[in-house]
Amino acid sequence: MAGDYYEILGVSRSADKEEIKRAYRRLARKYHPDVNKESGAEERFKEINRAYEVLSEPETRARFDRFGEAGVSGAGAPGFQDFGDSFADIFESFFQGFSTGAGGQQQGRRRSGPVRGDDLRLDLRLDFREAVFGGEKELRIKHLETCETCTGTGAKPGTRPQTCSTCTGSGQVRRATRTPFGSFTQVSVCPTCNGTGQVIEDKCETCGGRGQKEVMKKLKITIPAGVDNGTRL
Repeated sequence: MAGDYYEILGVSRSADKEEIKRAYRRLARKYHPDVNKESGAEERFKEINRAYEVLSEPETRARFDRFGEAGVSGAGAPGFQDFGDSFADIFESFFQGFSTGAGGQQQGRRRSGPVRGDDLRLDLRLDFREAVFGGEKELRIKHLETCETCTGTGAKPGTRPQTCSTCTGSGQVRRATRTPFGSFTQVSVCPTCNGTGQVIEDKCETCGGRGQKEVMKKLKITIPAGVDNGTRL
């Protein structure tokens, strides 16, 4: 949706964040489809939301100031830096086990550090007043947390996971095949430990050996004024 977002909100190009926010709230209340039934009000409301979306964030505002609509038409799309670890992990999943070093020992890379958790999505219904004026809402969500009983090992307290005897802890098994063209070695995930390199003989009773358990958590979110259907926080 092209246009001068400063003109749409009725502010100057030197307006600060608070001026932009006040202008947005005033216009959002005026043109919200549930309040204004005039023809074109809904489109005007969408323009106002888009203008605020761009000008309320310093980075997108700077791009708009420099390049206009073309500089923000892809705002929100991930940059190349976001794909660094993901690409490395995908590459590893395809080629791990097929690269060998001296003596035929596999030189696979193991991930280190904390692993990013799953995203959680919750669709929320708002009444008219909450949509127009915003406010705070308390949500209840279920998510996985590290089991406190076994501290995430999955093993019964007082015990610990044992090294897998099938793969000797590597998480992989090798199978050599002789053919008329020579010998080939195939590497696959260990079927006994599913690639973890460990087996749990006495599982934690709290989490059933998973190392995680599902818990209910309260979360407070702030809803901005003038949100529309489909707005994502």
